[in-house]
Amino acid sequence: MSQGFASYSEVSLDDLLSKIEAGLAALPKQEAKIAQYLLLNVDTMSFETGKSISQKTGTAEITVGRMLRRFGCAGMKEFKSLLRQRYSISGEVLRHKGDDLSPAWRDQLALEMRALQSVYDQLDGAAFKAAERRLSDADEVYVTGFQTVRGLAEDSARRLGLARSHVRFLSAHDSMLSEWIEPARDKTSCLLLIDVVPYAAECQTLAALAKEQGRSVVVVTDEYCHWAHEVTDAVLNAPSATGLFLESILGLNAALALLIHSVANRQAAGPTPRLREWKRMSQRLKLF
Repeated sequence: MSQGFASYSEVSLDDLLSKIEAGLAALPKQEAKIAQYLLLNVDTMSFETGKSISQKTGTAEITVGRMLRRFGCAGMKEFKSLLRQRYSISGEVLRHKGDDLSPAWRDQLALEMRALQSVYDQLDGAAFKAAERRLSDADEVYVTGFQTVRGLAEDSARRLGLARSHVRFLSAHDSMLSEWIEPARDKTSCLLLIDVVPYAAECQTLAALAKEQGRSVVVVTDEYCHWAHEVTDAVLNAPSATGLFLESILGLNAALALLIHSVANRQAAGPTPRLREWKRMSQRLKLF
């Protein structure tokens, strides 16, 4: 799996832990106590700070940083970055030891997991493959969504823009579709549209207009959408009725993340060159 975040270190957490374990016997007593605590509690370390570790080991907070730097880690900030990298990539779950869900939350979790399963069940289907192909092969991609999923659409546009070039968020209310004036006839274009109940009337209009201009359409929506299949065969339905106060968007997030992942892996050079360049530019901005 590729490293997706600009703040990620080039060294893995497992490499660091191996170094600490190998050098444990030679450490000064206070640093050895910290190292031993870290090795024994790595699965819950994301909830710790330098101060909490020092309190639990009876050492000085400055010693925590000194021990980490001894093994090539810049300190707790970089250590937390390594933790995020490991658990986001490996799929392992961070949780407090002894935590347990109440029956009500277990039932809710089961419903959310069922929604996720429904999304994964579509991955080998014709609709997902059509969506993946259109989002990969088009010369340009526009992403849009209205009402409560506008933010999700904006986020998806940014993430898809890391996976491939020429991706734009389309804000029809703001631009009045100036982006679509005189569409280039020598380019292929795709519209990725995200819609949930209550369905935005603009979505159907945009989809129809996109088709009229020769653009392909991909729709990611909930289980009740009544119009998407009339305009495209590339429709992913993510269940949203899981009993939450508002409809769940967990399935929508999963469907979009999986689409973006698939598009990234379909690029001729793979996702690594774009991520490497993104990381280089992000570091120049000194935001992380």
